[in-house]
Amino acid sequence: MIEEAESHEKQETVTQKISTPETFSIQWENSPDKLLDIPLNFPYSAEEWDRIFQTFISLLEHKDPWINHCAIAKLIQALEMEESQVSNSEDYQPKPTDERVRSIFEGIAAQTLRKPDIFENFCSRFQFLAKESPYSHLVLAWLNQLAEIEDLQYPTQEAILAAQIFFGVYNDSWEKFGNFLLEMLDSLDLNIRACAAYQIGQFCSKKFYEKDKLEEWDDEKKYQRDKESVMGMPPIDEIIQLIRSKEIERPGVAGAFWNSTPKKSLDAKEWLLDILANSANPEPYIPYFPCNLAFDAHERFSHDPDAIRRLIDMGRVYIAIAAATDESRKIPALEPLLIEMGNHEDSEIIRLASWHLAYFYHYLHPRGAELGYVELISHLSEIDVFLLFTREKEPESPYAAIIYPKKRDSKIYRNIAKKWVDRIFPKSVRGNPRTDLPPISSKWYQRGYIDYHVSEVGRNYGLAGRNSDLVDNVIIGYRSQSLWNPKDFL
Repeated sequence: MIEEAESHEKQETVTQKISTPETFSIQWENSPDKLLDIPLNFPYSAEEWDRIFQTFISLLEHKDPWINHCAIAKLIQALEMEESQVSNSEDYQPKPTDERVRSIFEGIAAQTLRKPDIFENFCSRFQFLAKESPYSHLVLAWLNQLAEIEDLQYPTQEAILAAQIFFGVYNDSWEKFGNFLLEMLDSLDLNIRACAAYQIGQFCSKKFYEKDKLEEWDDEKKYQRDKESVMGMPPIDEIIQLIRSKEIERPGVAGAFWNSTPKKSLDAKEWLLDILANSANPEPYIPYFPCNLAFDAHERFSHDPDAIRRLIDMGRVYIAIAAATDESRKIPALEPLLIEMGNHEDSEIIRLASWHLAYFYHYLHPRGAELGYVELISHLSEIDVFLLFTREKEPESPYAAIIYPKKRDSKIYRNIAKKWVDRIFPKSVRGNPRTDLPPISSKWYQRGYIDYHVSEVGRNYGLAGRNSDLVDNVIIGYRSQSLWNPKDFL
């Protein structure tokens, strides 16, 4: 009953603010964050929803691109939350979806002349809603209307065509649109090339899926439609080789194709490494597909020393270091590669390698120590302490302190570790516990966090890892402008 009363009181407070004109006054220019924080999980009235949508649309005018980005995200979330309220409340009568969405489309279009990137950013974020009716046909109708406007400067006709391809105007059947999509792989426009490759990957997914792989809940009619839609399509192997050659010739297709093609249809490791070895570095940024080949490679190869070795040898050391430092645990086969990268000529590579070796390998890299990124306190009887520095300013507090047992590759009892944590990071330094965060492996305080780390089961070990008597090490992260140095407490 107390929780219910508190929730009702909070809802009344939020509703009162939404209904207050001052909340949405001209002052938003100075405090847009407050408007972006409007909670969307309350059962608002239709008038209140109107006001919320109008507010987020007005934030599209803000001069800060990040505010625009957040406003787009909030508009899409608001569409989902209002629809959820419709499904949970029989007496609620919202504005028709087409009217609601049209006002958002108009708000985006109105900003494209001053902010050309806002169109692609919106379309990229809208893609998940656009998979369902009525949003799918609404966005396509909007794009068709834009394409018919004569002398439209922004969005450009190329931007509109890329979005049309992305949202599926040309995905009905390969016999009808396959040649067009293949031709678009040679477009001078990066987004058109990428979106065409993405749709070709979608066709590959339909072609690859076999009937004997259908689950009980799969739609057999959809399966039949998919198979009919890929009639006349070349073998997948030919498509894969074509995408490779096009990427090497003019980058911007392989990452998009990779987003949609079935990974089981090819040797993913060899295909990725081959393209990375022979294509432009770095890949061009594509708003529709921000998770490119490099992103996939750094996750896919995070525990593959052979792949990381090859990435280093081909000059893709930034992908190699991202892969080798992706998992928050010690992987013995990666240690020599991390040590090697710690001797790289690029200081950022040195920092990343040295930090990761200090975080999880109980290893002080000489080059990292020479440049001041890592420091080892080794004179204590029970523990070693590593200090990590960014070297961005002087004087500087450690970004992190890591406590290990003296013997390498051994564990430390939690009570012993806690004794040393309380000594070098006492309550007077770390402050009070944070109460605004969900339970996670790290315990957060006002000025940082403490993580009693158990590597064998990774970062998602939950309560079992948090409560284990033995831990691999303790990571203290410091997040405050006040100066702190653990050596002052030893």
